[in-house]
Amino acid sequence: MAHDPPDEPAGTGRDPLRRGEEPGGAMAEMARYAGHGITLALATAAFALLGRWVDARLSTAPLFVLLGSFLGLAAGFYRMYRELVLKPGTGGGGGEDDAAGRPEPGDGPPVP
Repeated sequence: MAHDPPDEPAGTGRDPLRRGEEPGGAMAEMARYAGHGITLALATAAFALLGRWVDARLSTAPLFVLLGSFLGLAAGFYRMYRELVLKPGTGGGGGEDDAAGRPEPGDGPPVP
């Protein structure tokens, strides 16, 4: 039976799931990845529905549903890849000013 420190209420000892309440804890990471999964699913569903609408207008079923699904999947995957692989140190955030910390091509030492 573990002993809880006197300044913490009983039952709030070193529970690993409780670390998620801290900024950048386990729950924050889980929410971040869940958000990427939801974005991927919503992009796929949105483009599939758009493809379904086009198919209904042009009587081309299932051509645009399939194209829309693949396009939405590719767009969602690209966004997830860009956020998780290309910008891992920034927490997936950032915008057009991501190159602010990088040196410009002419800023280095002169080449002899």
